[in-house]
Amino acid sequence: DKVCAEYISPRDVYSDLKTFVEKLNNPNQQYKVYEFPVPNNAQLASGLFYGRQVHMSMMNHFFNTVVHVKLSPLMAMVSGCPGAGKSTLVHQSLHHFRNRCGLTIEGKFHKFSQQDSVLAYAFDSFFAKLTESSNSVFDSMRHRIKDSIGLDSALFEAIPNLLMFLQQGSTKDITPIFGGIMSNRFEHKLCRLINAISSDEHPLILFLDDLQWADQTTLDLLWMLMLDPSITHFGLLGCYRDNEVDDSHPLMDKLRVIQGRGVNLTTIHVGPIERESVNDLVSDALCLPPRLTRPLSSVVYQKAGGVILFVVRFLKSLKEDGLLYFSMTSRRWMWDLVEIKSKRVSDDVVRHTTLQMNVLPAPIKKGLMSAACLGPSFDAAVLKLAIDDGDFDIDSFLETCKDGGFIEEWRRDNDEYRWSHDQIQQAAYDLIPKEQQDIFHFFLGLTLSKKAKSTRKDILFLILDNVNIGIKKFVVDPEDLIQIANLNLQAGNKAISVSSFHSAANYLEVGIGLLDEQSWVSHYDLTIQLYDAALEAYYAVGRFSSFELTAKQPIKHAKCFKDKLNAYINYVRYLTAAERGEEALAICLNVLETLGEKIPRRIGNKTVMEEALIVTNLLQKTMSCDLLGLRLLKDPKKIAISYFLDAVFLCSYESNPVIFALAVCRMMKMSIQCGLCEISAIGFGLYGTLLTGPLGADFEESYKMGRLALKALTKLDAFKLKQRVYAYYYGIIALCKDPLQASCDKLLEAYEAGFLVGDIESSAANLQLYSSLAVWGCGDKIEKAEELIRMHAKRMIQHKQNKACKTILPHLQQALDLMGSDEDAYMTFFGISEDDLLREGIQETVSHPRNAVIFTKRMYLAVLRGDVESFKEEYEMGLLHHNQQVGIRFMGKIMRVFLDGLLGFYFARKRGSDEKKWTDIGEESMKTMAKWAEGSSWNFSNKSLLLEAEYWFLLGDEILASGKYDESISAAKKHKFKNDEGLAAHKAALFHLEHNRKKEALSYFNRSKACYESWGAKGLVEEFDATIALLMASPLPQLSESIH
Repeated sequence: DKVCAEYISPRDVYSDLKTFVEKLNNPNQQYKVYEFPVPNNAQLASGLFYGRQVHMSMMNHFFNTVVHVKLSPLMAMVSGCPGAGKSTLVHQSLHHFRNRCGLTIEGKFHKFSQQDSVLAYAFDSFFAKLTESSNSVFDSMRHRIKDSIGLDSALFEAIPNLLMFLQQGSTKDITPIFGGIMSNRFEHKLCRLINAISSDEHPLILFLDDLQWADQTTLDLLWMLMLDPSITHFGLLGCYRDNEVDDSHPLMDKLRVIQGRGVNLTTIHVGPIERESVNDLVSDALCLPPRLTRPLSSVVYQKAGGVILFVVRFLKSLKEDGLLYFSMTSRRWMWDLVEIKSKRVSDDVVRHTTLQMNVLPAPIKKGLMSAACLGPSFDAAVLKLAIDDGDFDIDSFLETCKDGGFIEEWRRDNDEYRWSHDQIQQAAYDLIPKEQQDIFHFFLGLTLSKKAKSTRKDILFLILDNVNIGIKKFVVDPEDLIQIANLNLQAGNKAISVSSFHSAANYLEVGIGLLDEQSWVSHYDLTIQLYDAALEAYYAVGRFSSFELTAKQPIKHAKCFKDKLNAYINYVRYLTAAERGEEALAICLNVLETLGEKIPRRIGNKTVMEEALIVTNLLQKTMSCDLLGLRLLKDPKKIAISYFLDAVFLCSYESNPVIFALAVCRMMKMSIQCGLCEISAIGFGLYGTLLTGPLGADFEESYKMGRLALKALTKLDAFKLKQRVYAYYYGIIALCKDPLQASCDKLLEAYEAGFLVGDIESSAANLQLYSSLAVWGCGDKIEKAEELIRMHAKRMIQHKQNKACKTILPHLQQALDLMGSDEDAYMTFFGISEDDLLREGIQETVSHPRNAVIFTKRMYLAVLRGDVESFKEEYEMGLLHHNQQVGIRFMGKIMRVFLDGLLGFYFARKRGSDEKKWTDIGEESMKTMAKWAEGSSWNFSNKSLLLEAEYWFLLGDEILASGKYDESISAAKKHKFKNDEGLAAHKAALFHLEHNRKKEALSYFNRSKACYESWGAKGLVEEFDATIALLMASPLPQLSESIH
C-alpha cells in the first residue's frame, strides 16, 4: 500500500507505452516544472487540457467566425465553478488566436478592487505592449486611431499608454484635455477605439474574466459595444462563475438584453473533469504511466471532485504531508494510499487551502492576510509598509509564498506579485476571522495612510479601499473623520478625471456619509466640494435615487446663492433628462429671478415680439460683423444667467415655445449689452432659427445670425458646443440658402461631435434632422439613407436614447416602404406597431413632435403613390399635430407646407362643398413656397413650380399648367432632387391623363418610373410598372377612372 500498483499483464504495459509514444509525438506538449520544489519535481505539461477537447473546438469555432466573417460584434461566455479551469482554457485558446495575427485585450474583475477601472487598465496594458514592440505593422492602426478619436481624447487620462502608442513613445507637443468628462463621452470613444483597432488583418478579442463581479457601468459599456453596428472583426469573450450568478444577476439581465437585440451568444460550460482525465493529469504530474497512477487518481477524484485547481492543491498537500514523495531508491514518485484514503479533506478548495495556510508561521500568515486585503495583485514595498512590524521579512515571505504556489511574479521590474488564483486570495483572506475583517481593513488602511509619504507610489485608492470598509463601525476622532472625508474627496475627483465614475460615486458617498449637519458650518468648503463632485458622479452613472436627495442639500445649506448654482444646474439637467420638463423650467425661472433676470410665468406672443423688437434695435446699433468684437463677459452672475437661460430653452422648446423664444431673446440681449461667453454662440444660433418663422421669417437675417454662430465657436473657443450650433445652422438655418444636400454630412459630423463631449441629447437631435433630410430632402440613394438611419438608430438604442430612436423610426420605415421591403421597423426595434407609437405620443401630449413626423411620412407616401383619397380622413389629425409645433422652418415643416399644397389643390379639384377650404390651403402653401424659393432657388424652386402647376390645373389653364410641370421637372433635375423630379413627372402624367393625352401621360409615367428607379424606390417602381401596363392595355376613359 506504500507504493503504486504494479503491472498485471503485458497488455497493460503495451497500453502505457502506446500512450507515451502519442505524447512524445504531440508537438503542443512541452513539460514545465509545476509547483513542487526542487529537487523532487512533479511536472505538468503546458498546453494540455484534460477533458476539454469539445470546449476547445467551440472556442476555435468562435475565433474562426471573428476572423473570417465580417459581422457586427460577436460574443461568447464561458461559465463554470471556481477552479474548473475556465481562464486556463481561454488563455490557451487565445494563444492560438494570437498566432493567427489576432489581437487580444485582457482584463480581470476582482471582488476586492475597483471594477470600473478594469477596462481602462486592460487597454493601457495592451497599448504598452504595442509601444514596446515598435512593430511597423501597427502603423496603419495608429492612423486609424488618430482619424477616429483624434489627439484631444477623453481616453488619454484613463489610458496613458494609448497616447504613447500614437506618438510612438513620445508625448512631445501633445497637450490633451483631461477631467470633467461625461461617462458617455468615454464610452463612445472607447467604442470608436475598438473599431479602429480591429481589422481584417488583425481581428480583436476582448477577454474579460470573472464578470460576476463587473459593475453596472461596465456591463452597460459592454452592451454598447455589442450593439455598435460599425464594429467588425471583434469578439467579446467573458468568463463567470455560474455558482455566483443566478437568473436575477445583473450580468444575466444584460446578456438577455443583448441577445434580445439580435446578438448571437455562444455559451460554453466548463464543469469538473471526468475520472479518466484526472488520471491523465496525475500521470503527467508524476511522470508515471496512466495504468500505474489510476489507484491514486481514483482517490484524488473522490476527494477533489474533478475540479482542476482542487486536484492540484490536493496533490500539493499530499506532498507537504509526506503522503506523496519521491523515492530516490526507486527513482519514481510513491504514495501511501491507505493514509490518503483516510485523510480528511474540506469540501472546497478555498477551505482546504486556508487550512494549509493556517499551519504556516505567524509572520507568513500576517503577510498573507495583509496581501489579500491589498487586492488581486500587490507591490512588495507597499505590503511591507502595510505590515507595521519591524521583524517582518518581506523576502522570506515572498519566497515561501512562491514555493507554496500561492503567488507568482507579475511585473518583475516593479516588484509586483499576483495571486496564482483568486480562490487562493480568498483562502488567504479567510485567515482573518470574519468578525475581525472590517477592523483589519481599517487599521491596515490607517497604517498605509501614515506611511504614504514614505513611498513615491500613489496609494490613495488603496488606502481608502481599506479604510472605508470599517470607518463607520469604529469610534474615530472627529478630526480624523474630516481627514478621511477629505481623502475621499481627492479620490473621487481623481476617479472622475479618468472616467471611473462608479468608483468616484462610492468614494464621494462615503465622504458625505462622514459629515453631519454641523459640517456645513465647521468644514464648509470640504462639504460643498463633496456634494458638487458627487452630483457629477451620480449623474454620470445614473444613480438617480441618490442624486435628487444629494442635490437638495447644497440648495438648502449653501451659504450664498452662488454656491447653490452648481447644484441647481445639475438638478435641472437631471429633471430634463428624466422628462420632468415642467419642474426643470420652474427651477430655472426661480433661479433667474433670484439672479435678477425675471421671466414671467405666463406670457403671450405679444411679449415675445416686444422682446424681439428690443433685440432688433440693439442689432441695428451693432453691425453683425462687429458682434464678435464685443468684450468678453467676466461677471460670474451674468455668466450664470446665460447658462440658466440656455437651460430654459432645453427644457421648454417642445412644451412651451413662447417661453423658449423669450429666453433666446434674453440670451441675445445679454450678449450684446453685457459681453460674450460661450453660450453666446448658442444664442446666435437659436435666434437665427427663430428668424425662420416665429419672429417673422426674415431669412437673410437668419442666415447672417447662423454664420455668426459658426464663427463664434472659434472666437469663443466653444467647440464643445459644436453639435448644438451645427444642429441650428445646418438643420434649420442653412436651408434658407445653401443646397439641402450640403447639410447631410455636416449633421452627421455634429452627431459624432455630440458623442465626443457626452452630449447625447444633441447627437440625437442632429440624427433626427439628418434623417428627415435624407429621406425627404436631398434626393440621394434611398438605400444609403436606410443603411445610415438603421445604423444610427441602433446606436441610439445603445445609448439608451429610446425617445430619439422612436422619432427617427418613421424615416427608416418610409425608406423601407419605398424600397419595397416588408420589414416593420417599429416591430424590429421595439416590438410595437406604428399605430401603437401614435397612441403613445397622444397619451404624452396631443401635439407630440413624433406624431407630426408620422403623419407627414404617411402623407408623403400617399402623394408619391397617388393614393391621397385614402389619406383624407387622417389629414385633420395630422394638421393638429403640425399646427401646434414650433414655427421654426426645419425639413419637417417644409415638407408639410409642400404636401398641404398638393393635397389642397387635389381635393379642390373634386369640386365638393369644401372646395374653397382646400383651395385656400393650396394657395397659402403656394405663396409660402414661392417666398422660400426667392431665398433659395436651388432648394425650393422645383416645389414652388409644381404647386403653381397644380394651381393652374385647378383653374383649367392647360397651357400654363403643362409649362409649369415641365419647369418643375427641369429644376428638380438640375438641382439633383431625384425624388422631386419623379414626383413632378408623376403629377404631369396624371394631368395629361385627365385631359385624355395618353401618349404624353405614358411618357411622363416612364420618366417618373426612371427617376424612382434611380432613387432606389423599388416599391414605387413596381407600382408604376402596373400603372404603365394598365395604361397601355386599357381604353382611355376606363383607364383614367382606374388610375384615379
